[in-house]
Amino acid sequence: MALLLALLTAGSTVAQNLITQDGWEGFAMRDSDNKFDRCVLYNRTVEALTASPYGMLGITRDAAGHIGLLVFYEPRALTRGNTPVRLKLDQRAVIAVPGDVLSDFHVQVPALDNDTVAALRDAKTIEATVGGHTIRFDLANLGAVLDRLDACVKIYGPKS
Repeated sequence: MALLLALLTAGSTVAQNLITQDGWEGFAMRDSDNKFDRCVLYNRTVEALTASPYGMLGITRDAAGHIGLLVFYEPRALTRGNTPVRLKLDQRAVIAVPGDVLSDFHVQVPALDNDTVAALRDAKTIEATVGGHTIRFDLANLGAVLDRLDACVKIYGPKS
């Protein structure tokens, strides 16, 4: 919920840090101390996100290089807390990854392992299941999305 509130109240900060790639839009996020937190790209425009934050996918990258997911379901679909998220990329075997349900409609997967990130780079579909609720997204050119997130971290992230 904090992510959604930050997004909805960010206003001009979002516009200043807007990033885009092949129909995905997002921004560099900051924490409550105004320090870089991560970059995120959503599978829709920021305008569409603020109109309705349901039924969408976000991909994140933090300064340490961790690739994560934000999966948004319908309202009241989920129960808050730590829970496994079952992911299926294309026709690959289902894997379970740790997730944190942040609200009654969205779950965060903070970090995917390297093999999953490599599979995600070329994936055409992703299904995410939490607590019996499954959502599926069609993907295209996700390698470019991951590359754009890397560039975002280099631009907006901490300077070495």
